[in-house]
Amino acid sequence: MQDLKIFQKSETLHEGRWWEPEAGGKVHCYLCPRHCHIGTGQSGFCFIRINRAGKLYNLGYASPAAIQVDPIEKKPLNHFLPGTTIFSMGTAGCNMGCFFCQNWDISKSKHDQVHSTRMLPEDVVLMAIRYGCPSIAFTYNEPTIWGEYVIDICQAAKSYGLNTVMVTNGYVTYEAFHDIYDHIDAANVDLKAFTEEFYGRITLTHLKPVLETLEWLKKETNVWFEITNLIIPTLNDDPRESRRLAEWILDHLGPEVPLHFTAFHPDFKLRDKPNTPPATLHQARKIAREVGLHYVYEGNIFSDAANTLCPSCGGVVIRRSWHKVLENRLKNGACPECGHAVPGRWTNPHGKTPPKSYERAREVADEKYGALNL
Repeated sequence: MQDLKIFQKSETLHEGRWWEPEAGGKVHCYLCPRHCHIGTGQSGFCFIRINRAGKLYNLGYASPAAIQVDPIEKKPLNHFLPGTTIFSMGTAGCNMGCFFCQNWDISKSKHDQVHSTRMLPEDVVLMAIRYGCPSIAFTYNEPTIWGEYVIDICQAAKSYGLNTVMVTNGYVTYEAFHDIYDHIDAANVDLKAFTEEFYGRITLTHLKPVLETLEWLKKETNVWFEITNLIIPTLNDDPRESRRLAEWILDHLGPEVPLHFTAFHPDFKLRDKPNTPPATLHQARKIAREVGLHYVYEGNIFSDAANTLCPSCGGVVIRRSWHKVLENRLKNGACPECGHAVPGRWTNPHGKTPPKSYERAREVADEKYGALNL
């Protein structure tokens, strides 16, 4: 909706969670499956979890490097409060090394290489209210690496009835998973490919932990989640891979988890690859629907496959153009023609907003930050 808003540089030292001391002043960070063993004065792979005098600190805490107001469909989430806006934020760093990252200017940067501002969890909530957003998204870089900040924002958000969303690569350990996701209302997980070769060579990580995260979300939480697969020509566009990916989702997560096939455009270290042809997305979607998935979308292109269809009668229940909702025909979460219930979160999961003054929240936000051009 708008360009990323970049703020002045700031550094905040906040002691981290999910670590243990080791001999020689090192620390072991077990937040993500990398299990970094970090020497004094050094950072982990993510750049923002740093060892200072034998303790692990999170430099991303209260230090966003990008803030923006987006349509929630941009996350993408098509079955969670469609047509609403979401206050979106990210920091420096990432725990993956994707060669195709679209936000590489912050995700591949160290904390002192980006401009950021100090924004406490309560202030994030005030800013979301200031701009009329019913939800807050942790996005742009991998929010797992600033999980302490995520948790504190979530706790502040719930007192106002705001929702929280993770846009994530799914690379998190079980030790940290519930600490974070028990506070989350919705998530979009990037399932970047369905081969270990792709994950190892193009993202510098592994496939299995991401699949485990998806199963934890399905079996152990009430988080509404959707899946995105960015299709990159010559790397993960084989129709047989799309079929295996869809079959795994059907077998392990069920037919009602929405799947988004999205188009790649050349960026970062993959500028030699062409844009994804629309026909490739059409074919992948056709395969996934043949496999038995009910809600399969195409993204980053103009396509009728942005619409939500009733799997029972085939009628259009939500009509979209790119990230814009043109028509929402759902009635109490069901198809208006045949009554088939469409899974999702169509109203605020927290019910009515608690009786706190939104007007006062807007005033406080303006006093602290002014009316930012978001």
